[in-house]
Amino acid sequence: MNPRDLSDYEGLSAFLPGAVFRYRVGVDGEGRLEHMTQACFEIWELDRTAVEHDMASLWAMVEPADLPEMRRSVEDCARDLRDWDCQWRITTRSGRRKWLHGMGRPIRESDGSLLWHVLVMDQTDNRAAQEAQRASEQRFRRLIEAIPNVAVQGYDSQLVCRFWNAASERLYGYTQEEALGRSLLDLIIPDGMREGVVAATADMLRTGEAIPSGELTLRHQDGSDVHVYSGHVLLDHAGGHPEFFCIDFDLSERMAAEDARHALEVQLREAQKMEALGTLAGGIAHDFNNILAAVLGNASLALEEAPPQGELRESVEQIQKAARRARAVVRQILAFARKELPRKTAIDLLPVVQEACSLLKTTAPPGVRVDMASDADLPVVLADATQMEQVLLNLGTNAIHAVTDQFDGRVQVVLTAALREAFEALPGYAVLQSSAPGHRQGVWLRVQDNGRGMSPDTAQRIFEPFFTTKERGQGTGLGLSVVHGILKEHGAGLKLHSVEGVGTMFDLWLESATPVAAEVPAVSAMTASSTGPVRHLLYVDDDDQINDMVVRTCAREGHRAHALSDPYQALEYVRTHGPAIDLAVFDHNMPTMAGAQLVAKVLQICPGLACAVVSAVVDEQLKQHALGKGALFVAEKTEAMVPALLEGLQRHRPRA
Repeated sequence: MNPRDLSDYEGLSAFLPGAVFRYRVGVDGEGRLEHMTQACFEIWELDRTAVEHDMASLWAMVEPADLPEMRRSVEDCARDLRDWDCQWRITTRSGRRKWLHGMGRPIRESDGSLLWHVLVMDQTDNRAAQEAQRASEQRFRRLIEAIPNVAVQGYDSQLVCRFWNAASERLYGYTQEEALGRSLLDLIIPDGMREGVVAATADMLRTGEAIPSGELTLRHQDGSDVHVYSGHVLLDHAGGHPEFFCIDFDLSERMAAEDARHALEVQLREAQKMEALGTLAGGIAHDFNNILAAVLGNASLALEEAPPQGELRESVEQIQKAARRARAVVRQILAFARKELPRKTAIDLLPVVQEACSLLKTTAPPGVRVDMASDADLPVVLADATQMEQVLLNLGTNAIHAVTDQFDGRVQVVLTAALREAFEALPGYAVLQSSAPGHRQGVWLRVQDNGRGMSPDTAQRIFEPFFTTKERGQGTGLGLSVVHGILKEHGAGLKLHSVEGVGTMFDLWLESATPVAAEVPAVSAMTASSTGPVRHLLYVDDDDQINDMVVRTCAREGHRAHALSDPYQALEYVRTHGPAIDLAVFDHNMPTMAGAQLVAKVLQICPGLACAVVSAVVDEQLKQHALGKGALFVAEKTEAMVPALLEGLQRHRPRA
């Protein structure tokens, strides 16, 4: 190469981003480096004299793993006289590792030699940046793959899926192999959302503004709903190939928590309703039962004066029956609100069922028949007669409603003796399992109708408080909840079998019991001879009608009673007549002083005086409180209260 050519060669290489060298291979196969620019020595860190005539030192620096491919590329390009392009690694004498990128063109000269002009660029920094970017992308991918509850999917401008992480597999059901290459619309978008998604993504790609984040209901592979909070990221790659990512947060746990919270709120509201009902019941029970006690007590007195036959006696007996039903309603409200436990005694269930059926027949609309059948000899059961009547009335009333406005509507009540084993074999699902041990004998009661029947979903909910299928204003939704609560307290079995368009059967079973004597004799009057000598009673109640009934009943039975409505007057009476009083009886719920408190004050004045407390609602808490103040016993305020009080006195403090 002449000096002028060399000068031009060096001048041109100064404008190139790398080193340039000229290499010739003669016809004899010998290679000779004709020229190398200064940048070559900077790249390989070699002195010019070391490579001026022999390029072996350059080949020696090539990474052994890259050497075969590099030699092959040079030989192929020399043979075919095509452009050469290759990347390889070297290690310099100083220990630096570099990435080199070489490009050249072999030319066959007229003398047969092969002339190479080669440009070599140091790509170390670029490759490091590429490796860093690749590593960063790999870290990002591993991070996205590792997040368990964030589903990330990538789509191109045609909405074709290009990325699908493991969380997307778990959330939407498609594996990565199934999702990649498929349309976003076919994967997770419900039919009704497709047009909106197409329009929103087109607008995002056109304007560059991401779709706003929000809650969406998308579609699982199995067709079920998937609730997510979805965000979007738009990336514009070089070459005008936009790509967007959907970042979806699974809301199923949050929605389940919200559903649980809502259920708890509903339960809380129902509990508050129950508490309010209990408070209401407790508030009205005293006054209402006072009224009923006065009605029943005076009715009992009237019956003693009424002739054995005639309309007068029949009318008074109807008054008694109606008043007892009213009292049963109050007791049932108290029991439902958990204010009163059932009074279980050994009873014959037949009269209870007959009474309930008689009432159902009188209330049934025209065209509805209420029939009853029963075995002749039934075992007695341990139950609260009032509550069992309430069960029959609630079940029967529902049955009547089910057949109303229906041709040939029938309600059948069947009472028979049966083993628990036979009851359990009946069709339907068990709402309550009997707590009776083994295969015990008992009484099986069925209430059946040929009405509309119920769907399985409805049948599963009918015992929920306040659930009703009746129109607004026609039902409270408490009736079957009451039934469920009563039967559960009784340890009874309950089965339900209902078919839409056919009818409904409620089957219940109560175990038999050995008859036991009631704690308080069920009598409306008690003679003086049955309670010993004439008694002197002090009765204190703020209800004048009750006071009058007690005085008259005591006088009728040959006892002496002094009734007062003011607790403070009672204290003065005890101071002057204390030793002559056989029994002092105080109403628990008086506005100026509670009965138990009055007991304590009376005993301070006259120690040893027999005291009792009466109340419309008697529970264990009241008993413990009154007995702790010194009362001998606690009694319920009823029309039979006077004989019960005298019986209680005789039982707790007998006299000669």
